[in-house]
Amino acid sequence: MYRPLKYYSDEFMKNINNRAKEIMTFMYPPVTMYEDNGYIGIEADLPGFARDDIKVTLEKNAIVIRADREIKPEGTVFENQRPEKVFKRMSLPMEVDTEQDFSAKYNDGVLSLKIPVKNVKTVKIE
Repeated sequence: MYRPLKYYSDEFMKNINNRAKEIMTFMYPPVTMYEDNGYIGIEADLPGFARDDIKVTLEKNAIVIRADREIKPEGTVFENQRPEKVFKRMSLPMEVDTEQDFSAKYNDGVLSLKIPVKNVKTVKIE
């Protein structure tokens, strides 16, 4: 292949890979959100991130998950699709009780959140 064309096609593909990685940063991590006994439960897959690199904040009626890591591969890298940064902001479907604390656990690459819902009571059926 003619050298300048090869150079431009390689640079074009690098640019596409970088843009795809940026888009995946906003789509990642995959999340499941559910309601259970007066709590909103959220599970987010964050494999490869350290517990100390993950930050979770509650902003009005939205939850924000941020995570940063540094990936240092050894040798020549031909392709890297693993995100180094994650930012996910999700609107919560119910009003949350900000007076109570919510819990967060990180185990085996899965972040689990439990957020109390305001004015919701579960009736136990006997």
